[in-house]
Amino acid sequence: MILTLKLKTTAARSLLTLFVLLMPCAARSSAVVPLDSGTAAFLKAHCIRCHGPEKVKGDLRLDQLDTDFSKPSAFERWRDVMTRVQSGEMPPKKEPRPEPAQAQAFVRQLSARLEAAGAKHRAEGRVVLRRLNRVEYENTVRDLFAVNVSVKEMLPEDAIAQGFDNVGAALNISPVLMERYLEAADAVITAALAPVHKLESKTERFDLYDSLPKWFVAGVWKQDDGVILFRSSGDSPSDLRQFKAPAAGRYRFRIAASAHNSVTPLPMAVLLGNFVVSGNYSRHLGYFDALPGRPTVIEFEERLGAKNDTVKVTPVALPFVYLKHETMPAYPGPGLKIHWMEVEGPFPEAWPTESFRRVFGDARDGETPAPFDPKKGTLADAEKLVRALLPRAFRRPVVEGEEKPFVALVAKSLEMGQPFEAALRTGYKAVLASPKFLFLREPTGPLDDHALASRLSYFLWSTMPDEALTALAVKGELRKPGVLQAQVERMLKHPRAKAFTENFTGQWLSLRDISFTTPDKTLYPEFEELLQWSAVRETHLFFEELLKQNLSVKNFVDSDFAMLNGRLAKHYGIPDVHGVAFRKVALSPEHHRGGVLTHASVLKVTANGTTTSPVLRGVWVLDRIMGRPAPPPPPNVPAIEPDIRGAQTIREQLAKHRATENCAGCHARIDPPGFALENYDVIGGWRDRYRVVAERKNWVNNRVGPLANYLAAHQYGEGLPVDAGDALPDGRKFADVGEFKRLLLADPEQIARCLTEKLVTYATGQPAGFGDDAAVKRILAEAKKSDYGLRSLVHAVVASELFQSK
Repeated sequence: MILTLKLKTTAARSLLTLFVLLMPCAARSSAVVPLDSGTAAFLKAHCIRCHGPEKVKGDLRLDQLDTDFSKPSAFERWRDVMTRVQSGEMPPKKEPRPEPAQAQAFVRQLSARLEAAGAKHRAEGRVVLRRLNRVEYENTVRDLFAVNVSVKEMLPEDAIAQGFDNVGAALNISPVLMERYLEAADAVITAALAPVHKLESKTERFDLYDSLPKWFVAGVWKQDDGVILFRSSGDSPSDLRQFKAPAAGRYRFRIAASAHNSVTPLPMAVLLGNFVVSGNYSRHLGYFDALPGRPTVIEFEERLGAKNDTVKVTPVALPFVYLKHETMPAYPGPGLKIHWMEVEGPFPEAWPTESFRRVFGDARDGETPAPFDPKKGTLADAEKLVRALLPRAFRRPVVEGEEKPFVALVAKSLEMGQPFEAALRTGYKAVLASPKFLFLREPTGPLDDHALASRLSYFLWSTMPDEALTALAVKGELRKPGVLQAQVERMLKHPRAKAFTENFTGQWLSLRDISFTTPDKTLYPEFEELLQWSAVRETHLFFEELLKQNLSVKNFVDSDFAMLNGRLAKHYGIPDVHGVAFRKVALSPEHHRGGVLTHASVLKVTANGTTTSPVLRGVWVLDRIMGRPAPPPPPNVPAIEPDIRGAQTIREQLAKHRATENCAGCHARIDPPGFALENYDVIGGWRDRYRVVAERKNWVNNRVGPLANYLAAHQYGEGLPVDAGDALPDGRKFADVGEFKRLLLADPEQIARCLTEKLVTYATGQPAGFGDDAAVKRILAEAKKSDYGLRSLVHAVVASELFQSK
């Protein structure tokens, strides 16, 4: 496939010769084999009546289902049929049931056909050619050139398949994307060559009050030794406007803060950036505690990315109150007191920078390395530099002559009179837009050591292999079981493994969608930025705790502990936890928590911001936890309109769907897991009754206690009581989420299987399926030795043929 682009310069047009993607396009020949007589007879006797010409339940006609098992879609449909018969879910209990021996024979015969088709598929290679996604691209150029530059947003969003954005079949390429890659490569090289400042470092101390605009000063209380902020607001103008960075560089910040009128720590947010110009980029550095009593100095060193950048502090999670300046001295509520702020910098920076050296290497003055002078560069220098770059960029050794197309581009640019730096940039951009850089090329059969190193690195770090992995690949030692296991351990202990936690859970548990909805401020006035950040952080830390301690994946369904900070513990109604720092907290049944199903992060991403839906949450649980995804809804079925005034419960609204024949089968599977979570509202808080929009006389009274006269009134009322009970399709009943979780844990292997398939999909860029059952079972058998410990499961996935083969 040759991609034609409209490029801006003559030299750039030469890049067209490099955009040739060798996509496997040979068709897999197959002969359609009809079902054997026994399988066909079973379907006719027990299935066709509801899935045939007279009735089509679940939009499935078994008499017309493709029997070419070499097609992935047909394979998966037949595998689903086999699984549902094997589990006893089908035929339904109200229908005539086959004898156990008949069902076993049907499963055995169909399983043999599926296994034969799967074996043929595996022999041809299960993983298609896969492109780096946006995150992997940004991380890779960061490590390749030792430069922190944000280019992810310059690239179009990646398509998602099976819940993940690194599935090869969905990662297409287009002329527009190729142009964006050239722009991103240009930005990377520009950042790598950025000059350093030559300023002297100095230290300045500021009073935040002097930086506040006059219209904002009315909402703060000036003190002799600082200023007190009483209102939480992410967009408040509480940035240190007296300080503007004289240059990009590293600075040390010191903030003296304390908690006013509070016996517990108060959280504050710290941001870096330019807050005066609308739309400018800012970076959320984190949350810190202001302690009661004497001021505590919070100190950190960070890089400011541009001239005129500054620092901003703002209180978070304070009560929403109405205050006038004259009432502040008598106000008994908490406030964040900023005593002073200090900035030191910019600190001296060495030249040449490491990123400059990654582009130009080192010139030598005798035996002493010296900065390369681009003005003196020659074509021979360019060839040497390109040769040095290619093995790292392509993540494997290069063959003789592989550098020639890129060197030819440099030569062409030099002939046209371009300076050496511009000419070399053209060659480097071609490298970064080359299929050999953008794609993970894996030969059919067992992966060689370099392909294995890349697969492992992108699995656990979302970036290119480091020097240690590359060295083992060069020696041909990475595939040795003991060596590979040791590398997995090393990589999981490395700070870069944070990428595995964030990117895997972000997609498996939909945490990346945490900002897709904004909870209704009328119904959920307590929701704010710290709560949302804490909710996601809890899930990340919970995953890391299971991974670090090799705890059973059953904890994802239910656990006797949670990772909490003060804000989240307050939200969950768990006492005696204070501050922004997280810690492991033991849970009791009355807390109604344990496992990711009850994490506020998961509960928020499975709601719409105003109401909860058992359908949305049920579909999510079936797919992400139970590993039995529901089929898409039939066409022309209207969605349920939420009743925010509470006249009807969602159960009453869903009753009409469960009474419709075409909907009943799926809703019998979907609704129960969703109803089990119905005691949790859209921000993950526990509820016994629904919150509803109400008249003023029916508002819930929150104006009590010493802040009663200052608090903004809650403008919602209490609606109908929540009923979280239901029954699974096999008839097992539950009354609440605790009983539902116990029913799920009755089959721990299915929970582990679901997670295994998600890990395989994420690790290889190809969904588990199409004949991978036997390999998945071997992974599960190995993980079962540790009661399905998460760390053991990761090791078992890496050791599997699914991971180590194309």
